[in-house]
Amino acid sequence: MGSRYDVIISGAGPSGSLLGFLLSQNNIDTLIIDKKNFPRYKTCAGGLQDRTIDLIPFDIKNTIQKSLDSILFSFRGRDSFTRKYSSTIIHTVDRREFDHFLAARAIENGCIVRFGKEVIDFESNNGGVTVRTGNGKYSSKILVGADGIRGLVHRRIIGRAAILKILGYELEKKSGPDEDREKKEHIGLDFGGSPKGYLLTFPREDVIAYGIGGPVGTARLMRKYFGQCLKKDVFGNNWTGQKIMAQCIPIRTENTPLCRERILLIGDAACLGDGFTGEGLYNAFRSSHAALEGIVSALKRSEFSFKDYRESVNTAYTRILRAPLLFQEYFLHIPSFFINY
Repeated sequence: MGSRYDVIISGAGPSGSLLGFLLSQNNIDTLIIDKKNFPRYKTCAGGLQDRTIDLIPFDIKNTIQKSLDSILFSFRGRDSFTRKYSSTIIHTVDRREFDHFLAARAIENGCIVRFGKEVIDFESNNGGVTVRTGNGKYSSKILVGADGIRGLVHRRIIGRAAILKILGYELEKKSGPDEDREKKEHIGLDFGGSPKGYLLTFPREDVIAYGIGGPVGTARLMRKYFGQCLKKDVFGNNWTGQKIMAQCIPIRTENTPLCRERILLIGDAACLGDGFTGEGLYNAFRSSHAALEGIVSALKRSEFSFKDYRESVNTAYTRILRAPLLFQEYFLHIPSFFINY
């Protein structure tokens, strides 16, 4: 295989793999580079809404483990009640399997994917972009950062710009046949335990994910409440030897950088997390579709400022991303009022 491509994507997560699929579908020569070998663990409860699935142009039903239509609400572990809805709220997936499946579909569609290679440097000029890994160099007309908040492309484009962050802690446990029956049937949401945050349980096929999320500034209080719940065995489980994982979800502001000449960001790298729930896959997939349009236009016109992509995401910020931040201020400030209502 050659080392020259139309587009190089750094990161084979959901947004990068979907974009790789879409680009290859449009006969755009695309390479995805990811430092991990797939399948790999990803800290995420693994929830997909119907609107998220609608953005995936192929069947993913074999990756769905549970489809849930009810939520068990509680306030600081008390006053719990269950609400059942008329349709599915969330489909749960194992992110190891789901992400691997998306990458495999990109490969089947003609996208080249290099696992186990890390982007360690890149430079761009009027002639294109050169990407360097530990194993060699690749060149392209366009570079896409789909490498999350720890990735090099994200860090270079975002720089020191201020972004908001939601921090999540997660712990997974194999579910038993009887003791977890209630938790296998409902999404669990507990409010009031930490400021502007919530505790959740997400059941999958044979695993239940337990987690807590909230603004980074409340990390100490989140850890304390999560620890209290585990210590009191609120979940009815033995947690000996279980490892708690952490993940930051970036939330953009109106001034968060998104692209520069020949380089653009998508997904978490573009800071597209939901400011209320912390959910990121819906906005990540929307950004993949928007990036496809921007890249097709750029290649056609040989003009690589991605002004149309920037405008598309900024419009979405005003219409879709800003509202959850406002709702967070009201709901999570006085959750007991909304729950009781």
